[in-house]
Amino acid sequence: MSERISDTNNGTANSEARTPRFNRSKTVQVIISILVALALWVYVDVEKAPERTKTIRDVPVEFSGENTTLADKNLMLLSGYDTTIDLKIRGPKRELVKMNRDNVRVIASTSSIDSVGVHQLDWTVSFPDGVVRTNVSVEKASLSQITVTVGELYTKEVPVECQVIGEVAEGYFTGDVVLDPKVLTLRAQRDDLLNVSCAKLTVDISGATRSVVQTVDVQLYDYDGNLVENSNIRTSASLIQAKVPVLTTKEVALAIEFEGVPGAAADSIVCDIAPKTVRLNGEADVLASIDKLVLATLHVDDLGLHQQNSYVVTPPDGTWLVNGNEVATADITLDGISETTLTVTDLSFTDLPAGLYAVVPEGGLTVRLWGLSEEIEAITAENLRATADMSTVTGQGSFTVPVTVTVSGFSDVTVRGTYELTLTITDTPPQTEPAVPAGGEDQTVPEVPET
Repeated sequence: MSERISDTNNGTANSEARTPRFNRSKTVQVIISILVALALWVYVDVEKAPERTKTIRDVPVEFSGENTTLADKNLMLLSGYDTTIDLKIRGPKRELVKMNRDNVRVIASTSSIDSVGVHQLDWTVSFPDGVVRTNVSVEKASLSQITVTVGELYTKEVPVECQVIGEVAEGYFTGDVVLDPKVLTLRAQRDDLLNVSCAKLTVDISGATRSVVQTVDVQLYDYDGNLVENSNIRTSASLIQAKVPVLTTKEVALAIEFEGVPGAAADSIVCDIAPKTVRLNGEADVLASIDKLVLATLHVDDLGLHQQNSYVVTPPDGTWLVNGNEVATADITLDGISETTLTVTDLSFTDLPAGLYAVVPEGGLTVRLWGLSEEIEAITAENLRATADMSTVTGQGSFTVPVTVTVSGFSDVTVRGTYELTLTITDTPPQTEPAVPAGGEDQTVPEVPET
């Protein structure tokens, strides 16, 4: 009896366990079915649905050739140039969704116009990239033709003027106003242009600490200073940009920079520049990045123990000298600096091809040294080493090769100038020294005895 009860309970439990799994499976199937149905609906709606229509309103008409062929005939549009058209376009939804007022163009050509008067112009529609032209058509338009009035073309050039109002911040001043464009070309009938004097704009610089830039619509004025509001006048530009430079002044030190100066010897260079400073004008942002004005960069090899050089002061880009062109004089003295010459006897070679030998010239290599006087007095040839670069040697013969001279034991002494040696290259060891065989590490050649 107990066993039957147990079996019945187990069967009930298994049934209950299967029910949630069955429900979940059914739910998944329902979701998949909905997604498939939705995809089919989208496909049919977009790809297979009948053609639809879309109305695009107020599309501006563009007139091709107005500024070229029509102007060449001394003609211009007096009216109709601001025409707009409403378009009803038919096509598949996938094409219609790509179109709007900003990318659909209506174009009317003026090339057929040869005289003044009223003209009717045909027009065409240009669809945006990505639209298949054969799939769409203009079903209806608010205008079948464009009506324009054409008159004789007259041109007149007028200056652009800028009125600056207000005061810049303390410590600043203004430069010359920069206008773009400086001159406007006007096109209209003769009577419309007769009284036009100029184009004007106003820029307020009150409290400015940096340049003020404004871009405004063109406004024309007559000779009495009155605003001219005439839509028949066409201008070569619709906008005018005015820049009012807001400037300041900065005192900047003059300097000479030195290269190749060894260690503490740099402190021994006395350089007096007259004048010591100059005053620069410029925009505050530009001047802020200028700490000094370097007149020249001199290498130690170009220096004597005392010299005087003159330099034309060249202001950095975007700045100019308050006092105009200036010349600075630099008086350079090497205080505590001495020169000497020594003959290098410690000669070595690098990259000498195998099987070749370099014959060292008699007399070694004489070099110039520059540095603190106390070190120059103490240095000897034993502190110098010359290394010849033999990488250009290709065989026997005479070769002139560069030589690098290094100083050891004296940090405030440097070699002045560049050096080279003319060496004889042989394929047999010389009978007597000096000769250096190729291969292995750099090899030092013994001192050649004087003869």
